[in-house]
Amino acid sequence: MPDLLLHIPTRILFGPDIVNRIGQTVAGYGTRALLVTDSAHQQAKLVERIEELLARKSIHTILFDHVGPGGANAALDELISLVRVSQARVVIGLGGMKALSAARCAAAAAPSDLSIYRVLAGEIPEKPAIPYVEVPISFRNHMMLRDEFVLTDSENGHARVIRGPEGLVKAVFLDPNLATAASAKYAAATMMDMLLACVEGYVSVKSTFLSDTLFLRAIDTLKESIDELSRDPGETASRLRAGEAGLMCAIGLSMSSQGPGGALTYAINGLHNVPKSWVAATLLPHILDHFCSVKPAKIARVARALGEDVPGLHEGEDAQQASTVARRIIARLGLPGRLRDFDLSLEDIAEIAEVAASFEMVNLSPVALSESDLYEMAKQAF
Repeated sequence: MPDLLLHIPTRILFGPDIVNRIGQTVAGYGTRALLVTDSAHQQAKLVERIEELLARKSIHTILFDHVGPGGANAALDELISLVRVSQARVVIGLGGMKALSAARCAAAAAPSDLSIYRVLAGEIPEKPAIPYVEVPISFRNHMMLRDEFVLTDSENGHARVIRGPEGLVKAVFLDPNLATAASAKYAAATMMDMLLACVEGYVSVKSTFLSDTLFLRAIDTLKESIDELSRDPGETASRLRAGEAGLMCAIGLSMSSQGPGGALTYAINGLHNVPKSWVAATLLPHILDHFCSVKPAKIARVARALGEDVPGLHEGEDAQQASTVARRIIARLGLPGRLRDFDLSLEDIAEIAEVAASFEMVNLSPVALSESDLYEMAKQAF
């Protein structure tokens, strides 16, 4: 077992309507904030709410809402420049993972005078980042408590994990109520994305007794949430519990790591703009199949957390039940079961595997995986 080195300097604020306290936190960093979000028309009321909460604390807010689905390099470079010229004292990320990554990038790159192109080339910011505060509108952000973010080079579609300065994220407002507006199917796909991250973090070579406890509890909570959501798509209690699972998953991933499934989802999302959560749901049973022979005892425990009656924890045939129940969940939720459902072709798989192989998280899998291994894994899911 690896040594446990736990250091989470990020202030975590969790609970329904906890976002109402954002003004007090941001005021501690200054009176000029730059708010980064997705296209404002998609969540105009939430943006207005945040701006009003900040204004009550005499914080002047500059809005940047040009983060589109593709995350164009030029738009990100414009954002970094805006942080500099506006003399923002704090950057706030509001939205999904694209917007949050863009905001993290700007907070990290602006003080070191780096352009987006130099960041994508691998240059690491030398100066401390501008204080960054995060407000996810989903149940999860797997990078939430890590000083990292995922960027996609819009010129070639290649995604990569960028390491920012230590202490990049100062505070996270994880408000489950912000996710209640999402459709039932999107919410279900997001929960499956978290399941994949929990499974990979649980079997990673970086996992610890503490992260294992968090991942198993998160898997159990997600299974309950998915069951409730499938029974009543309109209810909100399951989404609130999914937020709890998202927090447990993020704390676990601050000690452990995603694996080949995470790398493949980021690669497919970057190259083909397919929503990451939908890809993760499709890959989940195949990742479980892969790990059931490598870590049978752990995958058997995953099966138990997913509600399967597993008689023993050390026999490979017990572990195989995990992928079986995952496939049943996917069918019950009506989620895509094959990569071809996203209009991908078999010819696309080779480039997907090439990009995925560049992610460090692939090397943190219990068994080393080559580009050819990733190609075969993605082909199995095709």
